[in-house]
Amino acid sequence: MKNFRIIPRLEVKTKHLIKGIQMEGLRKVGCPVEFSIKYSKEKADEIFYDDIVASLYDRPYDLKMINKISKNLDIPLIVGGGIKSLSTAIEVFKNGADRVSVNSAALLKPSLLREIAKIFGSQSVAVQLQIKKLNESYEVFAESGRERKNIDLFDWIKIVQKFGVGEIICIFIDRDGMEGVADIEILKKIRNQTKVQLLYGGGISKYDEIKLIKSLGFNGVCISTSLHFNKMKLNEINRDI
Repeated sequence: MKNFRIIPRLEVKTKHLIKGIQMEGLRKVGCPVEFSIKYSKEKADEIFYDDIVASLYDRPYDLKMINKISKNLDIPLIVGGGIKSLSTAIEVFKNGADRVSVNSAALLKPSLLREIAKIFGSQSVAVQLQIKKLNESYEVFAESGRERKNIDLFDWIKIVQKFGVGEIICIFIDRDGMEGVADIEILKKIRNQTKVQLLYGGGISKYDEIKLIKSLGFNGVCISTSLHFNKMKLNEINRDI
């Protein structure tokens, strides 16, 4: 695994690649399969396939699409959104995922993380933190930022690391689809309290922002809007970072 990874994040809803602002106002962007192939050819380090409604609507994954994407990639595939049980994770791995990302189900049952890690290894389990600032504190949310859980961000970081995750993916809801990354001091605090691999997502629109996140000790970034709409180029990121 590279020290710092550039990961396109594909938010998927009913077979379509979509993108919104602060996880709302979704619009269609294109075909997830085509975009994953494009990013693979452009030397992305991984692809993050994130079904943003599977958990919300309690519907099964589109395993055929995951399988099709994985067969066209020569880079790792992270699959998230709707991993609600060990059996779901097993099916997703069978269809080509290299790693699963769990959020809503982990908030209900943290031990699920350990169950998956016990079979597939901690390196195969990530937990996604959907983070929102409320007053002067930060909390984690479920269901693509729709459901408040009244759980402090840093309390949750401590808990998930006890359950064997190999990676934490921080998605800042307030920065999603916007320009500008989260507060530097909060990112420093997250890095200081995290012992596993750490990814950042939300508001990346400039090459210098990626350099900043790397300098803070993060292990990679998840980018969607800026790549989907050609505001940034993977070859230029790889050249400059």
